[in-house]
Amino acid sequence: MAAELIALYTEIAQTVLPDDVCWIVVQPLTGTLTVEEAVTRLGGRPEELRRMPALDAADEALSLGQAADCVAILQIGGFAGLLPELMEPLSAGARVWVASWDVNADFTMLLWADGEVIGGWDPYESREGWTAGLGPMAPYAGLFHAYDLDDDAQDARYRHAVCLAVIESESGVRLDQEWIRQERPTLPGR
Repeated sequence: MAAELIALYTEIAQTVLPDDVCWIVVQPLTGTLTVEEAVTRLGGRPEELRRMPALDAADEALSLGQAADCVAILQIGGFAGLLPELMEPLSAGARVWVASWDVNADFTMLLWADGEVIGGWDPYESREGWTAGLGPMAPYAGLFHAYDLDDDAQDARYRHAVCLAVIESESGVRLDQEWIRQERPTLPGR
């Protein structure tokens, strides 16, 4: 299953996603989180939402979607998932999975819970520290360790694919072409 997801996400990263993306999945510990509640937690008002495809949204806008009990957020040209002022309230009573990368090759994966980062992966950090830093993502250590920054033969988007595959495996939320291209409630620049 992991190999299939990684192949799927490698293709999506190569063909659909731009070079600057922040993918966030908010998974409540109990109950359901709605898009409107997520917008409120982000400091916005539900009436500010506009419907548009994520790829057409202005830089730093947040495109939100309901996925069962979770809310998924795609941001093109921004890094909302790295901002404590947004992630602390968004992660109250929830696990929040974040994968973020940009055109300058910055790359981060984080797992937030109740206002704190409880795990993460930075492929630029020393490989020896990866497993310890993964926190609850430690069962996926083998997938992360398969990434080699210095291996020119390895697809550079492997790291994107692994993070997206882990998020889907844990939350059940898939970032596919339909999600990306479909009109979504979008919150202007955050």
